[in-house]
Amino acid sequence: MKKNLTVFFIAILIGLSFAFYIFKGVDKTFAKIKDGNEAYLYQVGVFKVYENALKERDKYISSIIVKDKDLYRVYIAIALDNDVKKSYEEYFIKNNINVYAKKINLDEKCIKKINSYENIIKKIHKEDVYFKINKILLSYYEGGCND
Repeated sequence: MKKNLTVFFIAILIGLSFAFYIFKGVDKTFAKIKDGNEAYLYQVGVFKVYENALKERDKYISSIIVKDKDLYRVYIAIALDNDVKKSYEEYFIKNNINVYAKKINLDEKCIKKINSYENIIKKIHKEDVYFKINKILLSYYEGGCND
């Protein structure tokens, strides 16, 4: 009986050690998500021919073309803040614009730049100004958030 109890405690100790080792990195993953590194890119089209992407881009004030391997993706907006995201989505529905919301992760430098402009967007209630400011945000994303 004593021998079985010792084996039982050793097995629990080994199991706890493995669990601690395996789940040690999980906290960091959740912390990254809680930091707000997620953003949404709103895509209005994907094209194989660059000229077709240009035609789509020209339909919107604040759109950019991003080359992704052999495809050209046209993005119309980027949002971090839930209120800004909601405003854009309401605008897209109201104006019958079909978008695909793509969740992305951004580095801290990019987040700070975009947040500073989103604070302005939240204070302004004119849609045309939203998208003019959003053009700046998209250009940060397009350029890798460089100055």
